[in-house]
Amino acid sequence: MRILCLGDSIMQYNDFSTFPQTGWVQELTRFFPLSTQWLNFARNGRSTKSFIDEGRFMRVMAEAEEGDFALIQFGHNDEKDDPLRHTSPEKGGSFRKNLTYFVRELKGKGVLPVLLTPMARRMFDGSNVKDSHGEYSSAVIETAAEENVPCIDMNKLTLEFLSQIGEEASLRFYMNFDANLFDNFPEGRSDNSHLRPEGANAFSKIAATQIKKISENFPEYALLSNACMCSTENPFLEVESENGEIDDEYTVFQK
Repeated sequence: MRILCLGDSIMQYNDFSTFPQTGWVQELTRFFPLSTQWLNFARNGRSTKSFIDEGRFMRVMAEAEEGDFALIQFGHNDEKDDPLRHTSPEKGGSFRKNLTYFVRELKGKGVLPVLLTPMARRMFDGSNVKDSHGEYSSAVIETAAEENVPCIDMNKLTLEFLSQIGEEASLRFYMNFDANLFDNFPEGRSDNSHLRPEGANAFSKIAATQIKKISENFPEYALLSNACMCSTENPFLEVESENGEIDDEYTVFQK
């Protein structure tokens, strides 16, 4: 099974040079068999507009194969007041048109797409977490309904998660930390959009739970849902004994 990933820096793969920043899909891989192939085309700073204008979507189409699945998540940069990236979320707007273009082109190649609303930013007003994405989330949801493809409302789900965790405790999920903690960011960081490993893991678990349910309404996505290992009912979690992990430390020191 192959999964294509289209999005921005919240989704993209991060190597050692940007640690501890972590794309949430990096952690999502933990919920799927090792045989799953991930083609992550997500890149920092991209919107649906710049993803198309730079030819990145054409790269996706060149690699896409019948039977692939695609996770599509944009919004953070479409919102920005930048003529190279900004799109309009209203009905008939460019944000919806671009999402529709992605979906239809991918479906034309036999790829099954999933639309996701953007992850919540860590923004609090007192004890209440704020929704910073406005109409962009509803634009994703409505476009998915119009194109009859699954939609995972990650904005709503991550807002609920942050509300439960609280402002102070949620610090550890984002790139928001003091100086001299990480070599790549010696001066520290005050970033409430990008995720650390803890945040990527927490948000990917939320996504995995929803991916597991997709086939209930979209049976053609059964391969994707059945492969997701977020439930103890999933047969993939029943590890054969010969493949089980050996606790070498216990073996050595408990003889």
